[in-house]
Amino acid sequence: MEQKQYSQEEMNSINNSLFTVVGSKLEEAEKISNKPYSYWKSVFARIIKSKTFIISSILLITIILMAFSIGIGAEPVPVDTPGVDIESPSWDHLFGLGKFGEDLWTKMWVGTRTTLIFTLFVASIQILLGILLGAIWGFYSKLDMVFIEITRFLSLIPSLILWLIVIFLFGGSTSLPILIFAISITSWIALAGIIRVQIMIIRNAEYNIASRVLGTRGPKIIRKNIMPKILPIVIQTSTFAIPTAIAIDSLLAYYNFGFVTNTLDQASLGSILNELLLGSDWEVYPHLLIIPVVFVGGISLLFFLVGKVFADSLDPKTHR
Repeated sequence: MEQKQYSQEEMNSINNSLFTVVGSKLEEAEKISNKPYSYWKSVFARIIKSKTFIISSILLITIILMAFSIGIGAEPVPVDTPGVDIESPSWDHLFGLGKFGEDLWTKMWVGTRTTLIFTLFVASIQILLGILLGAIWGFYSKLDMVFIEITRFLSLIPSLILWLIVIFLFGGSTSLPILIFAISITSWIALAGIIRVQIMIIRNAEYNIASRVLGTRGPKIIRKNIMPKILPIVIQTSTFAIPTAIAIDSLLAYYNFGFVTNTLDQASLGSILNELLLGSDWEVYPHLLIIPVVFVGGISLLFFLVGKVFADSLDPKTHR
């Protein structure tokens, strides 16, 4: 079969009937065909898809609302119930009656409210101090030895002994502000150490060096460049602050140095547990121990699950 030979002019010519001129579209050429990306929208989308986060958040909000609405103005142990025996849970008393004849339903919610207030202050101060001091410690290498010596000195003294020293310096008072101050002296060290290491890893990254060359000040570099990078780790670590604060409440109550000094007029989850463990009534009536343990463990677990899912959602590597 013979092939038709075309001249150079025929090859260079274009048959315009085969084409449709649509014109230039410079605006579309500059657009990225991929979907627009928003960091916080992506975080919110991942949180909404997590059943663990939704269920844990609903349960946690419900507990907080009930704690701050049930038993307002009521005494954990009413004075008009002398000589009442312990009773197991029933329709009249959902959590039963305690060793002093008190309604455990009211007492548990009063104690939960007190513990949540204590936990909020302790965890907030711990997280704020940990982030602030850890960022300064990790970014400014000249202050490294100063922070190392401070943390080494504070770590040499057992935390409980340091708390007791502060309490005795204030005349043996175990009021809430004094206990919060005593605990805050050392509570920031663990979180600050983690943030320090993370900042040291990315402190000399190219974009941070470029920011310093352009004259950007250190605080702005920490706030804009570094903190968003390590935010998931900060949130993940901070989730342990609330369970730790609840454990501290129980520990101080066990040694009779809790901020609840009179268990008949006041209550916290730590004081309730301590009060029960001093006797053996819980062996005959297991609900006396099971209910407080479920409250302490359940609240700690819910805070942890909410924080963990939120921290995982903040990691940009998991968004796509």
